[in-house]
Amino acid sequence: MKKQASEWIMGKNGLLEALSVGKELQKVYLGDYLEDQTQRELIKLVRKSKISVLTVPKSKLDKLCPGLHQGVLALINPINFLNVSDVVSYLFESGVHPALAILDGITDVHNFGAIARSAEVLGIQALIIGKKQSAPINHEAVKASAGALLRIPVCKENNLAHVVKELKKMGIFICAASEKAEVHISEVNLNQPIAFILGSEGEGISYDLISEADQLVKIPQLGKTNSLNVSVASGILFYEWMIQNHFPKI
Repeated sequence: MKKQASEWIMGKNGLLEALSVGKELQKVYLGDYLEDQTQRELIKLVRKSKISVLTVPKSKLDKLCPGLHQGVLALINPINFLNVSDVVSYLFESGVHPALAILDGITDVHNFGAIARSAEVLGIQALIIGKKQSAPINHEAVKASAGALLRIPVCKENNLAHVVKELKKMGIFICAASEKAEVHISEVNLNQPIAFILGSEGEGISYDLISEADQLVKIPQLGKTNSLNVSVASGILFYEWMIQNHFPKI
């Protein structure tokens, strides 16, 4: 599916301007037919800004965005990413317990969008993702989230294990979802500053993160299917958090 033209910055000058003002870019595509020195200079500038860059044939650029791209296309992020510590500090200063979701290795756009939708609806205050092994936040993800990604803060960090350690120092309780856990989510006190870790369906939560968790939890089940889809599981976890924090008598 072709992305809308409004998602793209086209041409060398447009890219340079976007980089100079710190525009949130997801990925840059450069035509493999560009003059060698121009290509090298652009690759260096893009990588300096820690943005992914690919060299592709003209046919690929034309397919992505028909128009006068001049051999240069930059995919715009539909949202601006925030800093985790800034978000947590703001929440504490506002007198509320932070409730965060850390998404580890969730690369499917539709799962990601569905998790964001559940998080926003049920009161989770921010999502934290890694710069690698994470679904792209594009217009498809925004659509899958029913627009929730435009309303919930998203933090994009280089090292999620480091983030978890820093959150623990700030008094955040780390709760990781795992099929191997012995404790049901309803048995855990969620009425405290908390961050839920959710991992990919294939690989699960990485060892570096799960080893830092204060509590592993599972969702009780009656059927024999091994596990729930991660977006469904996240909704159950977030619902239990909402009940304990906002409707304790239900």
